Amino acid sequence: MAVKVYDAVVIGAGPAGASAARTLTSGGMGTLLLEKKKLPRHKMCSGILSHWAVDFIHRNFGVIPESAYSSEVPFLTGFAAHLPSLPEAIFMKAGNPVPNIWRRDFDFFLAEKSKTPIRDGIKVESVEPEGNLYRVNCRRLRKDGRPGKSTFRARHVVAADGTNSREVWTMLPGAYDRVPRVSGIQVHYHGKIDISPRHYHIFFYPGMGWYSWASIKDGQIRVGAAATGGQKANRNHEMFLDLLKKRYGLKIKSTIRREGTSGPILTPFNTFILGKDNFLVVGDAAGFMHQGGEGISCALTSGHLAGQAIIESEAEGQKALDRYRVVVRDEVELCLDQLNPFRLLMKMPMRIDYLSLLKEYRPRELYLMLRDFRAFMAQDTGIDTKMTGQILRNNIFHHLVYGRYPVNL
Repeated sequence: MAVKVYDAVVIGAGPAGASAARTLTSGGMGTLLLEKKKLPRHKMCSGILSHWAVDFIHRNFGVIPESAYSSEVPFLTGFAAHLPSLPEAIFMKAGNPVPNIWRRDFDFFLAEKSKTPIRDGIKVESVEPEGNLYRVNCRRLRKDGRPGKSTFRARHVVAADGTNSREVWTMLPGAYDRVPRVSGIQVHYHGKIDISPRHYHIFFYPGMGWYSWASIKDGQIRVGAAATGGQKANRNHEMFLDLLKKRYGLKIKSTIRREGTSGPILTPFNTFILGKDNFLVVGDAAGFMHQGGEGISCALTSGHLAGQAIIESEAEGQKALDRYRVVVRDEVELCLDQLNPFRLLMKMPMRIDYLSLLKEYRPRELYLMLRDFRAFMAQDTGIDTKMTGQILRNNIFHHLVYGRYPVNL
Protein backbone atom coordinates (compact mmCIF):
# COMPACT_ATOMS: atom_id res chain seq x y z
CA MET A 1 0.00 0.00 0.00
CA ALA A 2 1.36 3.42 -0.96
CA VAL A 3 2.46 5.64 1.91
CA LYS A 4 0.59 8.96 2.06
CA VAL A 5 2.89 11.93 1.55
CA TYR A 6 1.66 15.34 2.68
CA ASP A 7 2.67 18.56 1.04
CA ALA A 8 3.28 19.93 4.55
CA VAL A 9 3.13 18.83 8.17
CA VAL A 10 2.72 21.64 10.72
CA ILE A 11 3.84 20.84 14.28
CA GLY A 12 2.02 22.76 17.01
CA ALA A 13 -1.60 23.97 17.02
CA GLY A 14 -1.02 27.39 18.57
CA PRO A 15 -1.48 30.67 16.67
CA ALA A 16 1.67 30.20 14.56
CA GLY A 17 0.79 26.64 13.60
CA ALA A 18 -2.88 27.40 12.91
CA SER A 19 -1.90 30.37 10.75
CA ALA A 20 0.60 28.33 8.74
CA ALA A 21 -1.89 25.48 8.34
CA ARG A 22 -4.67 27.82 7.22
CA THR A 23 -2.48 29.49 4.58
CA LEU A 24 -1.22 26.15 3.25
CA THR A 25 -4.65 24.53 3.13
CA SER A 26 -6.22 27.61 1.51
CA GLY A 27 -3.43 27.47 -1.07
CA GLY A 28 -4.34 23.94 -2.06
CA MET A 29 -1.54 22.17 -0.16
CA GLY A 30 -2.29 18.81 1.44
CA THR A 31 -1.53 19.68 5.06
CA LEU A 32 -1.65 17.93 8.43
CA LEU A 33 -1.64 19.81 11.77
CA LEU A 34 -0.14 17.96 14.75
CA GLU A 35 -0.58 18.88 18.43
CA LYS A 36 1.04 17.03 21.34
CA LYS A 37 -1.82 17.70 23.77
CA LYS A 38 -5.48 16.90 23.45
CA LEU A 39 -7.43 19.91 22.20
CA PRO A 40 -8.66 22.17 23.61
CA ARG A 41 -5.69 22.60 25.96
CA HIS A 42 -4.41 25.24 28.36
CA LYS A 43 -1.47 27.45 27.44
CA MET A 44 0.65 29.71 29.63
CA CYS A 45 -0.03 33.25 28.41
CA SER A 46 -1.30 36.65 29.54
CA GLY A 47 -4.37 36.06 27.40
CA ILE A 48 -4.45 39.59 26.02
CA LEU A 49 -4.47 40.44 22.33
CA SER A 50 -2.80 43.39 20.63
CA HIS A 51 -4.56 45.34 17.91
CA TRP A 52 -2.11 43.79 15.42
CA ALA A 53 -3.28 40.30 16.41
CA VAL A 54 -6.97 41.26 16.32
CA ASP A 55 -6.64 42.84 12.87
CA PHE A 56 -4.90 39.74 11.52
CA ILE A 57 -7.50 37.37 12.99
CA HIS A 58 -10.45 39.36 11.65
CA ARG A 59 -8.89 39.38 8.17
CA ASN A 60 -7.94 35.71 8.08
CA PHE A 61 -9.98 33.74 10.64
CA GLY A 62 -13.12 35.77 11.22
CA VAL A 63 -14.74 37.00 14.43
CA ILE A 64 -13.37 35.62 17.69
CA PRO A 65 -16.20 33.68 19.39
CA GLU A 66 -17.60 34.87 22.71
CA SER A 67 -16.60 31.55 24.28
CA ALA A 68 -12.93 32.50 23.94
CA TYR A 69 -13.30 35.67 26.04
CA SER A 70 -13.29 36.09 29.79
CA SER A 71 -16.94 35.89 30.84
CA GLU A 72 -16.59 38.61 33.51
CA VAL A 73 -14.23 41.11 31.79
CA PRO A 74 -14.07 40.34 28.06
CA PHE A 75 -12.09 43.54 27.35
CA LEU A 76 -9.45 45.16 29.55
CA THR A 77 -9.28 48.93 29.96
CA GLY A 78 -5.49 48.91 29.86
CA PHE A 79 -2.39 48.16 31.90
CA ALA A 80 -1.10 49.00 35.37
CA ALA A 81 2.59 49.46 36.18
CA HIS A 82 3.61 49.09 39.83
CA LEU A 83 6.79 50.69 41.22
CA PRO A 84 8.21 50.56 44.76
CA SER A 85 8.18 54.34 45.39
CA LEU A 86 4.65 55.09 44.21
CA PRO A 87 1.69 54.42 46.51
CA GLU A 88 -0.59 53.70 43.56
CA ALA A 89 -0.13 52.01 40.22
CA ILE A 90 0.42 53.91 36.99
CA PHE A 91 -2.76 53.17 35.05
CA MET A 92 -2.16 53.21 31.31
CA LYS A 93 -5.37 53.37 29.31
CA ALA A 94 -5.24 51.56 25.99
CA GLY A 95 -6.35 53.37 22.85
CA ASN A 96 -8.81 50.57 22.18
CA PRO A 97 -10.41 47.86 24.37
CA VAL A 98 -7.93 45.00 24.90
CA PRO A 99 -9.42 41.53 24.25
CA ASN A 100 -9.07 39.38 27.37
CA ILE A 101 -9.15 35.77 26.18
CA TRP A 102 -8.50 32.25 27.39
CA ARG A 103 -5.84 30.59 25.26
CA ARG A 104 -7.55 27.21 25.65
CA ASP A 105 -10.60 28.29 23.65
CA PHE A 106 -8.85 30.90 21.52
CA ASP A 107 -6.27 28.45 20.14
CA PHE A 108 -8.97 25.83 19.54
CA PHE A 109 -10.94 28.38 17.52
CA LEU A 110 -7.89 29.14 15.35
CA ALA A 111 -7.06 25.46 14.83
CA GLU A 112 -10.62 24.64 13.73
CA LYS A 113 -10.76 27.69 11.46
CA SER A 114 -7.56 26.59 9.72
CA LYS A 115 -9.74 24.02 7.89
CA THR A 116 -6.84 21.59 8.22
CA PRO A 117 -7.02 17.96 9.42
CA ILE A 118 -5.79 17.84 13.03
CA ARG A 119 -4.17 14.97 14.89
CA ASP A 120 -3.92 15.83 18.59
CA GLY A 121 -2.47 13.86 21.48
CA ILE A 122 0.56 13.10 19.31
CA LYS A 123 4.04 14.15 20.43
CA VAL A 124 6.66 14.62 17.72
CA GLU A 125 9.87 12.85 18.74
CA SER A 126 12.04 13.88 15.79
CA VAL A 127 12.07 15.12 12.22
CA GLU A 128 14.50 13.43 9.84
CA PRO A 129 15.35 14.10 6.18
CA GLU A 130 14.48 11.13 3.96
CA GLY A 131 15.56 11.80 0.39
CA ASN A 132 13.42 14.67 -0.87
CA LEU A 133 10.98 14.20 2.01
CA TYR A 134 10.89 14.55 5.79
CA ARG A 135 9.96 11.74 8.12
CA VAL A 136 8.07 12.98 11.18
CA ASN A 137 8.40 10.43 13.96
CA CYS A 138 5.72 10.64 16.64
CA ARG A 139 4.65 9.01 19.86
CA ARG A 140 1.02 8.76 20.95
CA LEU A 141 -1.12 7.08 23.56
CA ARG A 142 -3.35 4.33 22.26
CA LYS A 143 -6.92 3.84 23.45
CA ASP A 144 -5.68 1.18 25.87
CA GLY A 145 -3.34 3.74 27.45
CA ARG A 146 -0.18 2.12 26.09
CA PRO A 147 2.34 4.11 24.02
CA GLY A 148 2.26 3.73 20.26
CA LYS A 149 4.18 5.19 17.36
CA SER A 150 3.14 7.05 14.24
CA THR A 151 5.15 8.25 11.27
CA PHE A 152 4.16 10.89 8.75
CA ARG A 153 5.98 11.91 5.60
CA ALA A 154 5.89 15.33 4.00
CA ARG A 155 7.72 17.46 1.48
CA HIS A 156 7.72 20.41 3.90
CA VAL A 157 7.66 20.73 7.68
CA VAL A 158 6.76 23.81 9.72
CA ALA A 159 7.94 23.83 13.36
CA ALA A 160 5.45 25.86 15.40
CA ASP A 161 5.93 24.16 18.75
CA GLY A 162 7.01 27.19 20.75
CA THR A 163 10.14 28.10 22.66
CA ASN A 164 12.74 25.40 23.07
CA SER A 165 11.40 23.62 19.98
CA ARG A 166 12.19 19.91 19.94
CA GLU A 167 12.25 20.02 16.15
CA VAL A 168 14.84 22.82 16.09
CA TRP A 169 17.01 20.80 18.48
CA THR A 170 16.87 17.74 16.21
CA MET A 171 17.08 19.44 12.81
CA LEU A 172 19.41 22.33 13.73
CA PRO A 173 21.67 21.08 16.56
CA GLY A 174 23.28 23.92 18.51
CA ALA A 175 20.94 26.61 17.14
CA TYR A 176 19.86 27.57 20.66
CA ASP A 177 23.32 27.30 22.23
CA ARG A 178 24.53 30.83 21.49
CA VAL A 179 21.98 32.77 23.53
CA PRO A 180 20.83 32.93 27.20
CA ARG A 181 17.65 31.26 28.36
CA VAL A 182 14.50 32.36 30.16
CA SER A 183 12.05 30.35 32.24
CA GLY A 184 8.66 31.36 33.51
CA ILE A 185 5.94 30.13 35.83
CA GLN A 186 2.30 31.17 36.13
CA VAL A 187 0.00 29.89 38.86
CA HIS A 188 -3.79 30.26 39.02
CA TYR A 189 -5.24 30.74 42.51
CA HIS A 190 -8.58 31.08 44.22
CA GLY A 191 -8.44 33.88 46.77
CA LYS A 192 -8.46 37.67 47.16
CA ILE A 193 -6.13 40.46 46.06
CA ASP A 194 -6.41 44.25 45.92
CA ILE A 195 -5.79 44.92 42.22
CA SER A 196 -8.13 45.97 39.41
CA PRO A 197 -9.58 43.11 37.34
CA ARG A 198 -9.89 45.51 34.39
CA HIS A 199 -6.13 45.89 34.00
CA TYR A 200 -3.13 43.68 33.32
CA HIS A 201 -0.60 44.37 36.07
CA ILE A 202 3.19 44.52 35.64
CA PHE A 203 5.55 44.96 38.62
CA PHE A 204 8.92 46.71 38.37
CA TYR A 205 10.54 45.58 41.62
CA PRO A 206 14.27 44.72 41.61
CA GLY A 207 15.30 41.31 42.85
CA MET A 208 12.36 39.32 41.45
CA GLY A 209 13.55 38.89 37.89
CA TRP A 210 12.96 40.96 34.79
CA TYR A 211 9.22 40.27 34.49
CA SER A 212 6.55 39.80 37.17
CA TRP A 213 2.84 40.02 36.42
CA ALA A 214 -0.61 39.48 37.90
CA SER A 215 -4.21 39.62 36.73
CA ILE A 216 -7.70 38.51 37.69
CA LYS A 217 -9.71 36.53 35.16
CA ASP A 218 -13.10 34.98 35.88
CA GLY A 219 -12.39 34.84 39.59
CA GLN A 220 -8.93 33.34 39.17
CA ILE A 221 -5.88 35.25 40.42
CA ARG A 222 -3.04 34.60 37.99
CA VAL A 223 0.46 35.29 39.25
CA GLY A 224 3.57 34.89 37.14
CA ALA A 225 7.32 35.43 37.29
CA ALA A 226 10.25 34.92 34.93
CA ALA A 227 13.92 34.14 35.45
CA THR A 228 17.05 34.42 33.33
CA GLY A 229 20.66 33.38 33.73
CA GLY A 230 21.23 31.44 36.92
CA GLN A 231 17.99 32.60 38.53
CA LYS A 232 15.14 30.24 39.35
CA ALA A 233 11.58 31.04 38.31
CA ASN A 234 10.17 29.28 41.38
CA ARG A 235 12.29 31.44 43.69
CA ASN A 236 11.23 34.65 41.92
CA HIS A 237 7.62 33.52 42.07
CA GLU A 238 7.78 32.93 45.83
CA MET A 239 9.35 36.36 46.40
CA PHE A 240 6.67 37.93 44.24
CA LEU A 241 3.94 36.18 46.25
CA ASP A 242 5.42 37.63 49.46
CA LEU A 243 5.26 41.13 47.94
CA LEU A 244 1.65 40.66 46.84
CA LYS A 245 0.69 39.44 50.30
CA LYS A 246 2.36 42.36 52.10
CA ARG A 247 1.44 45.21 49.78
CA TYR A 248 -1.64 44.06 47.86
CA GLY A 249 -3.46 41.93 50.42
CA LEU A 250 -3.13 38.64 48.56
CA LYS A 251 -4.85 35.78 50.38
CA ILE A 252 -4.68 32.37 48.72
CA LYS A 253 -7.47 29.88 49.37
CA SER A 254 -6.41 27.18 46.91
CA THR A 255 -4.23 26.52 43.87
CA ILE A 256 -6.06 25.80 40.63
CA ARG A 257 -3.32 25.17 38.09
CA ARG A 258 0.42 25.67 37.53
CA GLU A 259 1.92 26.44 34.13
CA GLY A 260 5.52 26.82 33.06
CA THR A 261 7.71 27.47 30.05
CA SER A 262 11.39 27.83 29.19
CA GLY A 263 13.42 28.66 26.14
CA PRO A 264 16.12 30.78 24.56
CA ILE A 265 16.14 34.58 24.32
CA LEU A 266 16.69 35.33 20.64
CA THR A 267 15.38 38.71 19.47
CA PRO A 268 17.62 41.01 21.60
CA PHE A 269 20.64 39.20 20.15
CA ASN A 270 19.57 39.74 16.52
CA THR A 271 19.03 35.99 16.28
CA PHE A 272 16.23 34.47 14.22
CA ILE A 273 16.14 30.75 13.45
CA LEU A 274 14.23 30.32 10.22
CA GLY A 275 15.01 26.71 9.34
CA LYS A 276 16.82 24.72 6.68
CA ASP A 277 15.83 23.83 3.11
CA ASN A 278 12.12 22.88 3.31
CA PHE A 279 12.01 22.80 7.12
CA LEU A 280 10.75 26.18 8.39
CA VAL A 281 10.52 27.58 11.94
CA VAL A 282 7.87 30.10 13.01
CA GLY A 283 6.62 32.00 16.07
CA ASP A 284 8.68 32.21 19.24
CA ALA A 285 10.52 29.01 18.27
CA ALA A 286 12.12 31.17 15.56
CA GLY A 287 12.68 34.17 17.83
CA PHE A 288 9.77 36.42 16.88
CA MET A 289 8.71 38.56 19.83
CA HIS A 290 7.32 42.07 20.31
CA GLN A 291 7.34 44.65 23.09
CA GLY A 292 6.53 43.32 26.55
CA GLY A 293 6.62 39.70 25.43
CA GLU A 294 3.69 40.09 23.00
CA GLY A 295 4.13 37.08 20.73
CA ILE A 296 0.70 36.22 19.33
CA SER A 297 0.69 38.78 16.51
CA CYS A 298 4.15 37.81 15.25
CA ALA A 299 3.27 34.11 15.63
CA LEU A 300 0.25 34.62 13.37
CA THR A 301 2.25 36.66 10.88
CA SER A 302 5.30 34.40 10.70
CA GLY A 303 3.10 31.30 10.40
CA HIS A 304 1.22 32.85 7.50
CA LEU A 305 4.46 33.93 5.81
CA ALA A 306 5.95 30.45 6.16
CA GLY A 307 2.89 29.00 4.46
CA GLN A 308 3.11 31.64 1.75
CA ALA A 309 6.81 30.89 1.26
CA ILE A 310 6.12 27.17 0.81
CA ILE A 311 3.40 27.80 -1.77
CA GLU A 312 5.51 30.30 -3.70
CA SER A 313 8.66 28.17 -3.56
CA GLU A 314 6.75 25.23 -5.02
CA ALA A 315 5.69 27.38 -7.97
CA GLU A 316 9.21 28.74 -8.45
CA GLY A 317 11.05 25.44 -7.96
CA GLN A 318 13.23 26.62 -5.05
CA LYS A 319 13.82 25.72 -1.43
CA ALA A 320 11.15 27.09 0.87
CA LEU A 321 13.75 28.69 3.17
CA ASP A 322 15.07 30.84 0.31
CA ARG A 323 11.63 32.36 -0.17
CA TYR A 324 10.86 32.54 3.56
CA ARG A 325 13.98 34.66 4.18
CA VAL A 326 12.61 37.25 1.75
CA VAL A 327 8.94 37.43 2.80
CA VAL A 328 9.61 37.40 6.56
CA ARG A 329 12.14 40.24 6.51
CA ASP A 330 9.60 42.96 7.37
CA GLU A 331 8.47 41.01 10.46
CA VAL A 332 12.11 40.69 11.57
CA GLU A 333 12.50 44.45 11.22
CA LEU A 334 9.29 45.03 13.19
CA CYS A 335 10.50 42.82 16.05
CA LEU A 336 13.78 44.74 16.27
CA ASP A 337 11.90 48.05 16.15
CA GLN A 338 10.53 47.04 19.57
CA LEU A 339 14.05 47.33 20.98
CA ASN A 340 14.90 50.62 19.26
CA PRO A 341 13.87 53.67 21.35
CA PHE A 342 13.78 55.82 18.20
CA ARG A 343 11.30 53.47 16.50
CA LEU A 344 9.33 52.01 19.40
CA LEU A 345 6.64 54.70 19.77
CA MET A 346 5.83 54.41 16.06
CA LYS A 347 5.65 50.61 16.11
CA MET A 348 3.71 49.50 19.16
CA PRO A 349 1.48 46.42 19.39
CA MET A 350 -0.56 48.11 22.15
CA ARG A 351 -2.00 51.60 21.62
CA ILE A 352 -0.98 53.64 24.68
CA ASP A 353 -0.36 57.41 24.74
CA TYR A 354 2.66 57.45 27.06
CA LEU A 355 3.43 61.14 26.54
CA SER A 356 -0.04 62.27 27.65
CA LEU A 357 0.18 59.90 30.61
CA LEU A 358 3.43 61.44 31.85
CA LYS A 359 1.86 64.91 31.85
CA GLU A 360 -0.44 63.77 34.68
CA TYR A 361 2.46 63.45 37.13
CA ARG A 362 4.38 66.09 39.05
CA PRO A 363 8.18 66.45 38.77
CA ARG A 364 8.75 64.70 42.12
CA GLU A 365 6.69 61.68 40.98
CA LEU A 366 8.48 61.57 37.63
CA TYR A 367 11.79 61.56 39.47
CA LEU A 368 10.69 58.61 41.62
CA MET A 369 9.53 56.74 38.52
CA LEU A 370 12.87 57.28 36.81
CA ARG A 371 14.78 56.21 39.91
CA ASP A 372 12.73 53.02 40.24
CA PHE A 373 13.10 52.14 36.56
CA ARG A 374 16.87 52.66 36.74
CA ALA A 375 17.10 50.40 39.77
CA PHE A 376 14.96 47.79 38.03
CA MET A 377 17.06 47.88 34.85
CA ALA A 378 20.31 47.74 36.85
CA GLN A 379 19.45 44.46 38.60
CA ASP A 380 21.53 41.41 37.77
CA THR A 381 19.54 39.10 35.50
CA GLY A 382 22.44 36.91 34.38
CA ILE A 383 22.43 38.47 30.90
CA ASP A 384 25.50 40.26 29.53
CA THR A 385 24.23 43.86 29.50
CA LYS A 386 27.40 45.10 27.81
CA MET A 387 26.76 42.78 24.88
CA THR A 388 23.07 43.66 24.59
CA GLY A 389 23.92 47.37 24.89
CA GLN A 390 26.46 47.09 22.09
CA ILE A 391 23.97 45.24 19.88
CA LEU A 392 21.34 47.92 20.56
CA ARG A 393 23.73 50.78 19.73
CA ASN A 394 24.86 49.02 16.58
CA ASN A 395 21.26 48.40 15.55
CA ILE A 396 20.29 52.06 16.06
CA PHE A 397 23.28 53.31 14.03
CA HIS A 398 22.82 50.75 11.26
CA HIS A 399 19.11 51.54 10.92
CA LEU A 400 19.76 55.31 10.79
CA VAL A 401 22.32 54.84 8.01
CA TYR A 402 20.88 51.94 5.98
CA GLY A 403 17.21 51.90 6.96
CA ARG A 404 17.35 48.31 8.21
CA TYR A 405 18.99 46.21 10.92
CA PRO A 406 22.22 44.22 10.54
CA VAL A 407 20.65 40.75 10.62
CA ASN A 408 21.66 37.91 8.32
CA LEU A 409 18.73 35.56 7.76
